[in-house]
Amino acid sequence: MSRGLDNFPNRHNSLNAIRLGLATAVIVSHSWPIGGYGDDPQLGQLTLGRLAVAGFFAISGWLITQSRESTPLPSYLWRRFLRIYPGFLASLIVVAFVFAPVGSALDAGSWAFSDGVAFVGKNLAVHMSQFNVGATPSGVPYPGNWNSSLWTLFYEVLCYLLIGLCITAVPGRWLATVVVTLWLGATALQVGTNLGGTVAVFLELAPYFLAGATLYVLRQWIPLHWSLGLVSAVITTIMIAVGAAPALAALPLAYLMLWLGAALPLHLVGRRNDISYGMYVYAFPVQQLLVLAGAGAWSVGWFVLASTACTVPLAVASWFLIERPAQRYRRAADNLWAARRITSSR
Repeated sequence: MSRGLDNFPNRHNSLNAIRLGLATAVIVSHSWPIGGYGDDPQLGQLTLGRLAVAGFFAISGWLITQSRESTPLPSYLWRRFLRIYPGFLASLIVVAFVFAPVGSALDAGSWAFSDGVAFVGKNLAVHMSQFNVGATPSGVPYPGNWNSSLWTLFYEVLCYLLIGLCITAVPGRWLATVVVTLWLGATALQVGTNLGGTVAVFLELAPYFLAGATLYVLRQWIPLHWSLGLVSAVITTIMIAVGAAPALAALPLAYLMLWLGAALPLHLVGRRNDISYGMYVYAFPVQQLLVLAGAGAWSVGWFVLASTACTVPLAVASWFLIERPAQRYRRAADNLWAARRITSSR
């Protein structure tokens, strides 16, 4: 495969299949602490779950930058909202009013309707500030947390806003320079500083997103070839194995994700029905409920299989009942934007 990244197969690629695999890797990683088997599998300074999240962000950097370049800012923001928020809100409601009361019945912990309302209300802004619902979940190896996975969505939204505003504010001829500078700056800050709080977490994830964005804005000059895919895999593996700062592996990891997306013959997986997001937002509560039902007594292998199998129906329901129907409203912002442009031109 010797074509360049500017000829990346946008319609026939395996990125959705890779994202589904990454979501499954998060399930595998979380199985250890949730099931009481020990800490997440560790790969250098990254757990398996964090490495999967890094892959998610790298792929998003490429796709979201592409989307913003071809879509006016209002439409872009509306489409990002529809892709993230309806499924997120639905997951909060399901956890608050289905998982939590069932969990309360299983472990005799306290739950009230007002607890569910409080949980949903405090997390409406995507930034997760409360993970428990009332006194649930309790009696589990990982208590007081129904859905730890959702914390990453806030930082993904920040990345959406960053690239969206960047493309709005920066002239086209300077865009590549600015995006590369942002990637280098975020990497340098992550490696060379010891900041705390929200900024530190953002800097932990932003280099991966910005690496994907960097590959997109430089796509005309970067070949898409198996040899570079192999080199990227080797560099990523070495960086992780020697315990280097994770952000240093962001660019080779992003290239590896794209090369696999072009090379793997899995383009039919998730092409029409992408359940990877649903797998990501529902796996953690499913695993907590399985432990409450006694699945923690099984081997970790069986627990992983059960967790995956029980999450799939919820992910499918999320796609068909929430996520895909929400996409029908994507053109609303397009039509409004077009109407405003016509009005302003008169």
